[in-house]
Amino acid sequence: MAGIPVVVVSYLLLHPWLSVSSLAQTTFVFPRLSGLTSGNLSALYLDGNAVTQPDLIGIRLTNLSQYVTGSVLYSEAVRMKERVSKNATLSFSTSFVFAMAPPNPLECAEGLSFMMTPKKTHEGGLPGSYLGLFNFTSMGQPYNHLFAVEFDIFRNAEFDDINDNHVGVNLNSLYSVESKAAGYWDGNQFVQLDLNERQNIQAWIDYDHLQQQLNVTIALAGSLRPETPLISKKNMSLSGILEEEMYVGFVAGTGGFVQEHYILAWIFTTNGTAPALNASILPILTTIESHSNNPKSGLILGLTAAFVCFVVLAVAVVWFKRKKSGEVIEEWELDYWPHRISYRDLAIATKRFGEKQVLGSGGFGKVYKGVLPANGLEIAVKAIFRETTEGVKEFIAEISSLGRLQHRNLVQIRGYCRRGGKLFIAYDFMVNGSLDKMIFGNPSRVLKWSQRYAILRDVGAGLLYLHEGWEQRVVHRDIKSSNVLLDSELRGKLGDFGLARLYSHDENSRTTHVVGTPGYIAPDLISTGKATSSTDVFSFGVLLLEVACGRRPVDPLLDPYQIILLDWVRDLYASDSLIDAADAKLGGDFVKDEMETVFKLGLFCTNPQPEGRPVMRQVVQILEGETSLAASALPLSFEISESGPIEESLDAFCSESLELPLNGSSF
Repeated sequence: MAGIPVVVVSYLLLHPWLSVSSLAQTTFVFPRLSGLTSGNLSALYLDGNAVTQPDLIGIRLTNLSQYVTGSVLYSEAVRMKERVSKNATLSFSTSFVFAMAPPNPLECAEGLSFMMTPKKTHEGGLPGSYLGLFNFTSMGQPYNHLFAVEFDIFRNAEFDDINDNHVGVNLNSLYSVESKAAGYWDGNQFVQLDLNERQNIQAWIDYDHLQQQLNVTIALAGSLRPETPLISKKNMSLSGILEEEMYVGFVAGTGGFVQEHYILAWIFTTNGTAPALNASILPILTTIESHSNNPKSGLILGLTAAFVCFVVLAVAVVWFKRKKSGEVIEEWELDYWPHRISYRDLAIATKRFGEKQVLGSGGFGKVYKGVLPANGLEIAVKAIFRETTEGVKEFIAEISSLGRLQHRNLVQIRGYCRRGGKLFIAYDFMVNGSLDKMIFGNPSRVLKWSQRYAILRDVGAGLLYLHEGWEQRVVHRDIKSSNVLLDSELRGKLGDFGLARLYSHDENSRTTHVVGTPGYIAPDLISTGKATSSTDVFSFGVLLLEVACGRRPVDPLLDPYQIILLDWVRDLYASDSLIDAADAKLGGDFVKDEMETVFKLGLFCTNPQPEGRPVMRQVVQILEGETSLAASALPLSFEISESGPIEESLDAFCSESLELPLNGSSF
């Protein structure tokens, strides 16, 4: 390929940016994309989530929001075909430096792509697995005239991605015509290069129209360009892809996980070799604190965008509807979170659902420990084997609610699968299991009071988010210790959303059949059949008491007056001896004021009359010490008829007449 004149190269490298255009050649250089002036910025067209600010290290294509896309294009179309012969595609050469910044290296949010497109406004590109390049109707269509090189950090099985860290060449489709694991050749040795480790990476893309050869090379920015390209695609004609004029630039997207994508420097030329970039003048992401938007506002914007994307992606599910190894895609999936994990990947992760992988079991099936082959993420897979109508309903409820909720005190769902008569949901694996196993029976490790109190605050914060912090009010309907999971640092996370229901904040709960676990069910839920935020508060009150007492809500093996935890604690309250109910396993090692607060707050939450209970915001404020629990909040006595709801709950428990859902103890 012809080289660019030396005089031009020298001039370019002395200026923030420069564009040189002639009948035969177009060249532009952005040696540094941070701190652009208005004049510099006019040469670029930013769309979607993309921004440039003085304090950013370059052009940020995406922020920490879910399901967003951002793109930057050179503002003028570049001639890509000879004027005399419109079929003669011009050669081109480009080099750029990019960086990806995930908040968690194990939670990779798709990737970014260099692209050439005939449209300046790149509309219709969906986030998530579509990388902002295509949507379900444009995928694979020749009218796209879209060439892209993807730097992808998420393995999308539906597009035959080779792994979760690769570079691929795409022509009108996300099924790459050539794909290689990310890395570079150092002589005869291949060195893997992780694309999402907050490091500056330089890429070179060169196309020779005479040889019909495309070369793609990557390396750490600042190092010498490897002599051997990562991808060398021969006999590749772009004459049918590229039109006379094309817009060139970059696009990135996020999915269920979030991260920032940056372009730090960029050089492009036609009919020549891109001049060298001086990477030493570029800021390094690993040494600069990310200037993200407020995470909360980003989450709200992301969820709003996600809602729109869910509708569009749902239709894509039907368009790509297929059966593979007995996996089923059904109409109900159109309304819910669309991320599927293949049965093959789940089978590999759980060693073919081996018995040694079983963490526990429940009413509908088993839960297995696994490791996703694509990214090494530890997961817990709930396998629902007995496919009843109720089982499918709970499965749908769980993926539709938990799949869209994001909070540090909620167990994160990673995906789902349905194969034949089996349903599967994959969660983050919680290394310390469920709270009940750490408290009841003879645990190998006794939780200290400070740990218990912190866990109660965690669960309270998660439940407050469900009731008030999201776009809809979420009624969990099954708050209990076995549905509280503990991570490696013993942080409490509320899980098992199989019974959860969504309501608008001003919507009244609908009458339904009573569901939940005996001992945690509020009297008003039994009498009215309406699950509300107040019935969740009641269940949380029982949780407070069982954590403080170290015993289950109903234990038929105890003395008659102790069988029902709630009645026993109420009696002790009436006799001014609440502290006697403290868990003996603590050996008296607790803060008395905190213990009394938990007991009294538990009684406050379990008031037989729903109007006498606090809301979760008040509960959290009391647990955090922001406000005190007034003595007047508690009634002097708790009158319940002999055949009241508590006794009905006990009868149901002893006769096992209620069919219980698969609970968190199975983790």
